[in-house]
Amino acid sequence: MRARMTGPDPHRFPSAIPPSAIPSATQRMLTSGRLARRFALVSLMLGVLIAILIGASLYVVSSRHLARQHLANVEANASLAARQTEGLLDTLVTTMRDLAGNSVLATALVDSAGKETYLVPFLGSFNHIASVPVAILFTDFEGERIADNGRRSGTLSMVPADMTWLRAAIAAGKPAATVIRQDDTEYLLAAEMLIYSRTRSPEGALLYKVPLDSLVLHPEADLLHASEEPPPLAPDMIAVTVPLTVPDRLSALGLQLRLKAPGTRAATLLSWMLPAYGLVAAAALLAIYIGSRAVGTHMTRSLRELERLAGAIATDGFTGQRAQVRGNDEVSALARGFNAMLDHIAAIQREREMRAAEEITIQRTLAERAEQARAEAESARNEEERSRQEAVMALMVAERANAAKTHFLAAASHDLRQPVQSLVLLTSALALRLGDHPASALVGSIEASMDALCRLLDAILDISKLDAGTVSPNVQTVSLGAIFARLEEEYRLRAAEKGIAFRSVPTGVTLTADPALLERIIRNLVENALRYTDRGRILLGCRHGRGRLRIQIFDTGIGIPPEHLERIFHEFYQISNPTRDRGKGLGLGLAIVDRLARLLGYRVHVASRPNRGSCFTLEIPMPALPPKPAAPAAETAADAPQPGRGIALVIDDDPLVREGLTLLIEDLGWRAIAADSAGHALHLLRDQPRPPDLVIADYRLEAGATGLQAIHAVEAALTEQGQASPLSVVLTGDTAPERIADAQASGYRILHKPIAAKEVAQLLSDALLDGPGRDPAPEGAGRRNPAILPG
Repeated sequence: MRARMTGPDPHRFPSAIPPSAIPSATQRMLTSGRLARRFALVSLMLGVLIAILIGASLYVVSSRHLARQHLANVEANASLAARQTEGLLDTLVTTMRDLAGNSVLATALVDSAGKETYLVPFLGSFNHIASVPVAILFTDFEGERIADNGRRSGTLSMVPADMTWLRAAIAAGKPAATVIRQDDTEYLLAAEMLIYSRTRSPEGALLYKVPLDSLVLHPEADLLHASEEPPPLAPDMIAVTVPLTVPDRLSALGLQLRLKAPGTRAATLLSWMLPAYGLVAAAALLAIYIGSRAVGTHMTRSLRELERLAGAIATDGFTGQRAQVRGNDEVSALARGFNAMLDHIAAIQREREMRAAEEITIQRTLAERAEQARAEAESARNEEERSRQEAVMALMVAERANAAKTHFLAAASHDLRQPVQSLVLLTSALALRLGDHPASALVGSIEASMDALCRLLDAILDISKLDAGTVSPNVQTVSLGAIFARLEEEYRLRAAEKGIAFRSVPTGVTLTADPALLERIIRNLVENALRYTDRGRILLGCRHGRGRLRIQIFDTGIGIPPEHLERIFHEFYQISNPTRDRGKGLGLGLAIVDRLARLLGYRVHVASRPNRGSCFTLEIPMPALPPKPAAPAAETAADAPQPGRGIALVIDDDPLVREGLTLLIEDLGWRAIAADSAGHALHLLRDQPRPPDLVIADYRLEAGATGLQAIHAVEAALTEQGQASPLSVVLTGDTAPERIADAQASGYRILHKPIAAKEVAQLLSDALLDGPGRDPAPEGAGRRNPAILPG
């Protein structure tokens, strides 16, 4: 097989330097001509580059060495000057302290004869201390001059500003020092207190003044202090700053010594280095050019022969020619490779055909694998879609289960409240009729059991109200300290009965919150701590941090295992009460705390260690919502007037509830009219000579009717007769969220079963007090537990 070859193209060989970066003449010189000359030129350029790099490196290294040596000398001089200045300052301060504490001088200060005889001449000998000029002045405790060392004029004399500063130092009663500027000169101004063992009180002061520049012995050094910015340096200067170790009296000045010196100059280095280095570099470059030209001519001889052979093959074709191989160098290896190339051209072609067949096989295999991967990806997508649908179905099942739980609790609560209501009313009526009968003790036990059951039903009602969204915070200004004090008064004796201590940390924090809901949260947390703590103590307190107020309840109770921390806020969940002992609660207190905190925008979390105790934290953002005007407090049942005689209409389809409520109303001195439906109530009203003063209707009546419809019918009938509408109350045992929301939206007073006898008495009093046209009392007035959530 023949292969047509062309002659060498010099423009196809890459050059050492990009063509765009060099002049065209240099480019032609490096890319044309004989290889020997080009090799010599390239070697020469490389030699120049190496010479420049070596020279620059020597210059940089020498310059840096000289600079480091020069800086080390400057630092040594600065350290020496700093030590000298420290010695002067130490001598100065020590001398002044000794003068201030000298008892002989103290005697001379108060003795005019002694002062004139030997004190003034003695002080005159202190014009210089360690060759440093100094002005000294003794004053009394009011800062008035007593004696000096004679410097009353000149730059070192004491000026009025110095005396003003001294009086301020005397008022402080301790040694002081400062740096002042006077006539473009800075001075060290310091004072020592004259305190003697005889009185142990300030008797006066010693004021001394020293020029700062006299404390520095080096001519190029400056003494700097903390209140002064150092002056800028000239571009050719360097400076070394050394902090001074001074006596305590001067430490506040932040004294530093700065030594200035000229920077190192490279001219001295260049003056002898460049000529010598230039001569050596020129001789080396000449030798490089001549040697590389000779070597290049010898090395390219075999290449010229290969060039002629390639031209012959390109002109006449390949006829078995071979390149001549000389020696064992790189050019000989090139010749052998050239011969091997000619021998294997046919084998290369065959190899290309085999590779083409292999490529076809590989492409077919890759296509099959791609199809398999696409099918697997499609299967994975289908599996992911099935998983997503299963997750959606699981979520729907969970939501239906939660709704079923809510409806079950509502239905169970309603069905329980009906008989409980009848038991509460009948028990109350029985208690009124028995009076002091011996069986009244049994009635008290029944009432205690009923009260426990009512607390359970009220807790379920609270949960339902929160889930229904009918609880609206009444934000106003609240004193947290008042809540803490009230809870400590209430729970201290209960804790003492269990043998534990209860204490609240007094606080003056005032915040904006719903006082009833906030107290309910804290009360439930305290109840929980008291219930599960049998030894140790309980601590209630608060603290501020990062824009939040943290109310914390610490206890030393049984603690909570880590796996239960997230579940304790669920309904009816208790860790250590498998027998459902009512003394340990119902498992609803923390659930109510969690819902109330979310309603108010608070955060509740707990930290606990088993057998060590727990800490519940209520985080409240500060500042909270703006306060609303507080509504006037409702009249309590204890202060309400006793019910007089009136007529009450009771509408309830449960005969036991209807009978119990009727008996209780009659025992309270009223006349009761009982009906099981709206129609029955209207029929009975037609036979009455006067309208009722109170209407109590059950929310759920027979045949799907509601107490709201019955009240509307009664009001409509009375309006047609020209009579005013009575006070109307809806009595309900429903705890379903939607039922609570409907009843709340009616506008009537809502009472939740079971209601107690005192609540019925309060209703009768309200019916007489309110009368036609007056607003009804707020719902929930007179409830058993004032902490029950409002409707």
